Amino acid sequence: MDRVSLIYRVLAGEADPTEKKELDDWIAKSEANREEFEDIKLLWEFSETTPDHGQVDDRGFEKIKQQVMQRLKAKARLKHALYTIALAVAILILVLVTKWTWFSDLDSVQFNRTGLNEIIKELEKNYSIQIDVSNPGIQRCRLTATFYKVDDEQLTLKAIEQALNVEFIMSGKRKYNLRGSACLDL
Repeated sequence: MDRVSLIYRVLAGEADPTEKKELDDWIAKSEANREEFEDIKLLWEFSETTPDHGQVDDRGFEKIKQQVMQRLKAKARLKHALYTIALAVAILILVLVTKWTWFSDLDSVQFNRTGLNEIIKELEKNYSIQIDVSNPGIQRCRLTATFYKVDDEQLTLKAIEQALNVEFIMSGKRKYNLRGSACLDL
């Protein structure tokens, strides 16, 4: 016997003690089962087809059964929609967290014909170092380059040395002396 018919028999007072126990056990299994029973009970109690004496003819029973099934399907669709929304939110959060953690290393500093004096200020700020320039003419040198976030200052300094034919010489802790030939004003 299907669940709706069992519930109907119990509500109509037509169920034997074994069927009542079967229904009680099913209701006790979960909150969802209890809610489903309460929904069916409400439909049964307030159905226009229920005569005053508690008997329901076959047409009335089918109408109640259809209403119950429609309501259960609507609940299932709502549950599915909520799971879909929750999954979409979880994926969105995962994408954002991934972007903020993995791809945050792709921050870059771009120089477009930037004077070495500005580049020195940026290097000093980003790496907490001090750079002294032995030949002020070096500061007229210009550099066009993009440096992706590099935690190792030595890699950045070596790239600048090669690009501009200059040399960063360590002169103390977190201190460099920049040497090289003066650049022509271009």
